[in-house]
Amino acid sequence: MAPPDEAAPAPAESASPAGLQRRRGATAAILFTLALALSPGQLFGQMLGVERPLVVEVDRGVTTRDGTRLSVDIYRPEGDGRHPTVFTSTPYNNNGDNTVEEAWSFVRRGYAYVAADTRGRYDSQGDFDPYRSDGPDGAEVMAWITAQPWSDGTVVTTGGSYGGINQWLMAREASPHHRAIVSYVAPSDRFLHGFRHDGIPKLDLSFTWSAGMYGRVNQSRSGFDWNRLQATLPLDELDEAAGRTIPWWKNWVRNGVLNAYWDSVGFRGRYEAFDIPSFNVSGWWDGQLRGAVQHYEESVRTGRVEDHMLVIGPWLHGVNRNRTIGVRDYGPEAIIDLNGIRDAWMDHRMLGGPRPDLPNVLYFLPVLNEWRAADAWPIPRTEFRRYHLDSDGSANTLLGTGRLAAAAPARDRPDEFVYDPANPVPTVSSRTSGARGGLPQGSVDNRAVETREDVLVYTTEPLPAGMEITGPVRARIHFSTDVPDTDITVKLLDVQADGRALNISHGIARARFRNSYSEPELLEAGEVYMVEVELFPTSNYFEAGNRIRIEVSSSDFPNFARNLNTAESSDTGRQIQLARTRIHHSTRYPSHIELPVVPAGSARRWTP
Repeated sequence: MAPPDEAAPAPAESASPAGLQRRRGATAAILFTLALALSPGQLFGQMLGVERPLVVEVDRGVTTRDGTRLSVDIYRPEGDGRHPTVFTSTPYNNNGDNTVEEAWSFVRRGYAYVAADTRGRYDSQGDFDPYRSDGPDGAEVMAWITAQPWSDGTVVTTGGSYGGINQWLMAREASPHHRAIVSYVAPSDRFLHGFRHDGIPKLDLSFTWSAGMYGRVNQSRSGFDWNRLQATLPLDELDEAAGRTIPWWKNWVRNGVLNAYWDSVGFRGRYEAFDIPSFNVSGWWDGQLRGAVQHYEESVRTGRVEDHMLVIGPWLHGVNRNRTIGVRDYGPEAIIDLNGIRDAWMDHRMLGGPRPDLPNVLYFLPVLNEWRAADAWPIPRTEFRRYHLDSDGSANTLLGTGRLAAAAPARDRPDEFVYDPANPVPTVSSRTSGARGGLPQGSVDNRAVETREDVLVYTTEPLPAGMEITGPVRARIHFSTDVPDTDITVKLLDVQADGRALNISHGIARARFRNSYSEPELLEAGEVYMVEVELFPTSNYFEAGNRIRIEVSSSDFPNFARNLNTAESSDTGRQIQLARTRIHHSTRYPSHIELPVVPAGSARRWTP
């Protein structure tokens, strides 16, 4: 079962300590009543129609190093045998609607299954401060698991999103019991690939999540005008504008540079400290795709390639669920037996099962709508091809003169636009889980936004033949402006024969971070600078006759928080300033986007 985007909101009474106590008391009473006639495992086994009883223990307490009680639920085969354990830790309620079915999918194959509420959520004590305690807490729960008489001393962790990144935080603890990671849609370094995208807050994704995670149980997100609310300044008071006070939101916003606060839950230089096989899953439309790819790449770099697998489908944050996203139908192969692939990979490592015939990298190629298998990431033989920006000095709107070409133009005829933080370029497609902010998702037509004067548009000639791109995408943009700081956005699009401009990937860079995320540097008016914009990794088959397009601007709101164009931090500032920005393109200033072109035959067809 793929991990949920988020758990459903819990009843309001559970928010109080009394409500939590009632849940624990009710659980104990249910188990006692069942014991009068049938063991809990026998009853659950009959309910599921299984051939072997299932033993269930709800709300067992694990006491951590600082005396905090964490609540865990246990599902295991009946009898005196010792079993490897599947362990998941979640802030979304460890006793959700699908927990029994999820547990049984593992128990019937010979695993025990343990699900914990993270610190400060649902039945676990303490204060919820996302990610800060998950590594040590998880390692302590693993130590507790392996001390139980039903454990064989080994643990495989599993989970998605929050339950994905916390596995990697546990891996940093180098527990000898931690034998494998099954990680879905997992963020990585919070400053670069999590709360922020290369230092810039992922506003819609992060704030809508935070507003729902306030307190011990999930809160309703209905009734908000998210676009209007997220326009509130300063950003560190957004929680109060939503009627909440969220200490960790304020910490996320106020720590506006890469510092010890972020490094304490980061992974830079940490992968060398552990060597744990990993199974990594994400989707081309997942907001945490960059994190999942980083975990895979770094694990391969510091370990053995055969110990790790990367699966990327045509999916959102909730993987393996949707055949159609945006205007594209990804066909009958969009949904696969992902659990079967996971089980074969896991059982080989944990149960001594046969080594499955699985590739190191398995990815879905949109438009052709088929799966491909590869030996590495990036795909072997990938050609990183540059497309240079050019124009007659008027690339504004899709009716302008912007062009993409193989060579940089000899003469610099810069394109100019005015960015007003009070009127930012609106987000056309969002990667926010569950579309919480009400924005469209996936590939949609972008022509409406391309009529704005603050959007520069550069397009190739029609392609003479079909072309696959799969892998990392980067743009290097030379610019000048009249303000101390601003952002540069780049969006990649596939222009159809009928003129529709379908977004494929996007990215953003903040000028003050052009040389360092730890020591930002302001701009001098009129000076020409270069920023590198890392877009989300992507895959697309451009059909013959289609055109490649990029948009360049300075905002994508509310996907990303606005740069206020002043010398103070845009995260905590209130004042805004207009920015008059020029994009330069010439042999001296070779602004370009670099696409990962995959030659035919570089990856193998894979049939699900």
